[in-house]
Amino acid sequence: MFFCPVERLVVWSKVSQTKMTLKTNNPQPRATEDSIIQKMVAQEAIVVINARKNYGKKDPVLNGLNMTVSRGCIYGLLGASGCGKTTLLSCVVGVKKLDSGKIWVLGGKPGTEASGVPGPRVGYMPQEISLVQEFTVIDALYYFGRINGLRDNEIEERYITLSSLFNLPPKNRLIKHMSGGQQRRVSFAAALIHSPELLILDEPTVGLDPILRENIWNYLVKICQTEGTAIVITTHYIEEAKNANKIGLMRCGQLLAESTPNQLLAKFQCLSLEEAFLALSQKQKENQDRGITEPQTAYLAELEEISPSITSTDLSYSKDSICKNKTQLMNDNKVIFEKRKESWKHSSYRRFKALMIKNILQFIRHPGGILFALIFPIVQVMIFFFAIGTDPKGLNIAVVNEEAGNCNYGINKGNVLYEPINKTCDFIDLSCRFLHGFNDSLASKVFFSTLEEANQEVSRGKVVAVMHFSTNFSAAFENRRDNGRDIEEYDITASEIQMQLDMGDRQIGLFLQKKLYERYFEVSRDVISQCDINTKFVDTPLRFEKPVFGTLDETYTSFVAPTFILTVVFFLATAVSSAIIIADRQEGVWARSLVQGVKTAEILLAHLLAQFTVVIIQVTMCLCICFLCFNLVCKGSMFTVICLVLLTGLCGMCYGFLISVYCESHTVANFISTGSFYPVILLCGCVWPLEGMPQVLHWFSLTLPTTVPGLSLRGILAKGYPVNNPVVYDGFLVVSGWTAIFIVLCLIGLRIKESS
Repeated sequence: MFFCPVERLVVWSKVSQTKMTLKTNNPQPRATEDSIIQKMVAQEAIVVINARKNYGKKDPVLNGLNMTVSRGCIYGLLGASGCGKTTLLSCVVGVKKLDSGKIWVLGGKPGTEASGVPGPRVGYMPQEISLVQEFTVIDALYYFGRINGLRDNEIEERYITLSSLFNLPPKNRLIKHMSGGQQRRVSFAAALIHSPELLILDEPTVGLDPILRENIWNYLVKICQTEGTAIVITTHYIEEAKNANKIGLMRCGQLLAESTPNQLLAKFQCLSLEEAFLALSQKQKENQDRGITEPQTAYLAELEEISPSITSTDLSYSKDSICKNKTQLMNDNKVIFEKRKESWKHSSYRRFKALMIKNILQFIRHPGGILFALIFPIVQVMIFFFAIGTDPKGLNIAVVNEEAGNCNYGINKGNVLYEPINKTCDFIDLSCRFLHGFNDSLASKVFFSTLEEANQEVSRGKVVAVMHFSTNFSAAFENRRDNGRDIEEYDITASEIQMQLDMGDRQIGLFLQKKLYERYFEVSRDVISQCDINTKFVDTPLRFEKPVFGTLDETYTSFVAPTFILTVVFFLATAVSSAIIIADRQEGVWARSLVQGVKTAEILLAHLLAQFTVVIIQVTMCLCICFLCFNLVCKGSMFTVICLVLLTGLCGMCYGFLISVYCESHTVANFISTGSFYPVILLCGCVWPLEGMPQVLHWFSLTLPTTVPGLSLRGILAKGYPVNNPVVYDGFLVVSGWTAIFIVLCLIGLRIKESS
């Protein structure tokens, strides 16, 4: 085992200044302090000064922490769960920001070009697995290799080495079908795939076989010696940290000590690092009890006094060779960095290719996603056309015919006896003629002897209406025809077909009312025409001419369909896209990709393209079913229809992205998307015309993303409006405006999360 140089530098922060103390306690001038810091930043891999980080009003996660990680050495960061290790590493790689304090990584601050972090210069293995569950082993390595600028042949060469080192599962096995230990090994390999200058490993050996763990440590030592890689590793196995060149003992957001394992064991005269850690923790607690809150206290400075006790046998090289080696490492890394920089300039294509492949694999390898995104739209649209707008079937009407009974089971169809010579026309059993006209396509007839029995069937829900013919219906109808002015009121009532509807189901009641009116006039005109009387004699003095748009028998489906199509497309896109970013963040893939230099805009654009492809497929299927299978009429431009529906799908997709950006869990996202669906479907004019709403609610409904576009689509389909018609282009403007708003809010949300 070899050792990194022992730093004789302790850095701490007081209220208003940063004080630097070397082996002597003589205060240095400010200019000297700055020059020392700059020199240290240039030489070391990581320098952290007075780092502070809070989450809310809780105790600080990092409380004035200072740390130095040298190039070409292994730094073991030890501490109990919750002490701030993961937060510190997240700040080092640029995923999180400090509230105060400074961090330099590879000569620059994270996020600057001088550092190259986030970027390919760092390899990051977070505590979570942080792999796409739909990836295979080779897919995971391809993904992380490509986003770090490697070519495919380089990735395949590295896979052979890493597969042997980590004993990886077969290359085509899915991550979600692996054990936790296997997933962790793949995650470890993904961090090493591009041979980074700095390797950040958060609990990498948890759950691994002891022999495999030993092999991994040997490999880490090797790359430190041969490649000058700086490695920061956290571990639960405290004794395992003896393999590190330097260790930092962390507790309550502070670094209790930063030294070599041998120094700590010698200082506290103990045989295990666990005992040394316990002694330091007790000293920290004693100081806290006395009200001393400075992270560096006198007992830590005492550790520097034992530095001279380290003999040449403890180090594999002298102090001179240390400086020489450190300078050589810096020069070597600089040369490597400059070479890789040329490759990284052309790696944007590889990054975007990796992102698109990831999104495609996540989609096609998730059966539920395919079912929901592709099959569900077909089912939704077909159910709509089969279930909405068609005439009710299987209805029963109770008939009480006091004139002709059951008309001899339908054989008796009534008679009209016309004498052309005498100009006489007599009616016999005219009630049977009307009953025959009200055929079973409208409703099945059930005959009863009395009105009381028929009404009881209505109350039982067996029939939906009662139809009553009086005893002298035919004679009264004939008398009404011939003596309209002098007819008695009794004959007027007797010539009527008395209907009692069950309006408990309003739609069925209105349907029957309309159909019975139509059939009554059809039969009446037929009867009158047989008497050689003009059929207009029985028509109402109100005549409906050919409609300006549509037909007189327009169906409810044609009214509902335009807004229904837009609403379905909108919320299907919302449901699919609202899950994808949450899944990336929960799996840790989003943050890990950012560490490797992938831009948030690149991730969002890749998701937009992938999901918009799904939206195009959904829109294509929905429109094909509507127009080809169910013959929905389009009197306007089909191209305009397609553009409007696609734009609405894009708007729904952006709304889903907005939900996923601001929500932390799938449950909350589902609540929001489902909760917003019902107000939109009720207020968009799909169920009922907007004119039927109160004025305030009417105005509000016009602001929704599918209301005005729904009116536009209805105008295109039913009225043939062109795109330059205000009704049409208003819909395009509204849905475009909502799309822009959702995108801006998404970017704001992502910016807020990045800066937190």
